[in-house]
Amino acid sequence: MMNNVVRRAVGVSAKLGFIGAMVSALVLGQHTIARAGEVITFQLPLVKISQTWGVPTQFSFYLTATVGDQPGVTTFGVANPGPFGGSTMLDSHARIQWLNVTTGASGVVDVADRETAQQPCDCAPAPVPVFTGAGRITALATAGGLAVTISSGFGTFTAS
Repeated sequence: MMNNVVRRAVGVSAKLGFIGAMVSALVLGQHTIARAGEVITFQLPLVKISQTWGVPTQFSFYLTATVGDQPGVTTFGVANPGPFGGSTMLDSHARIQWLNVTTGASGVVDVADRETAQQPCDCAPAPVPVFTGAGRITALATAGGLAVTISSGFGTFTAS
């Protein structure tokens, strides 16, 4: 009788262990898939004053970081680009200063933050890939060009 109880307990434990392993593999596999090309929006937007058609205007931009497409590469972009500024003479960009807290690597990159022409067109500014290395990244965005920063944008994320 005791042998039957032990056999059943061992059988149930083995089944639960197998099911647990399968669920873990599925969850971990999904996590890996979700990380490929993951787009992270900065937690705080960049707020600045710039010009549109010669009129000073306040803009608020959420910047993005895409990680997982290539090992150690972070692609910085703009989630909500501003309207065309009326001229290509006035450069409008966000200056992103990034730091890899894990490795100590750092750098600065300028990312265009306005549409490149009047609508209708595919006018979104091009994202900029940067080799940040793998690790925990912090990024601070300020106004570039002739614009004035009201509030810096900020983001933190993990690059693989």
